[in-house]
Amino acid sequence: MDEAERFRLQLLLGRIHQLSNDHWHTFTRPRQAMGDHAWVGGASAKSFDRRLERSDAELHAQIRKALDLVQEKMRRPLVG
Repeated sequence: MDEAERFRLQLLLGRIHQLSNDHWHTFTRPRQAMGDHAWVGGASAKSFDRRLERSDAELHAQIRKALDLVQEKMRRPLVG
């Protein structure tokens, strides 16, 4: 990896961090509202809550994966 690629990776890492900060809690408010019983219960509410929980976990996993991939690449030595 050369210095230009390392710089691009640093920019990408910064962008991923920004997206993480902006979207980490995307599903938090709806889940909290459901937990506070702000919505009518029933089977559809429980199903929606489970989908929110899965989506929340998937979002967090994908953000972590993106960070890990870029950080792994940045650990490679500089060439030339």
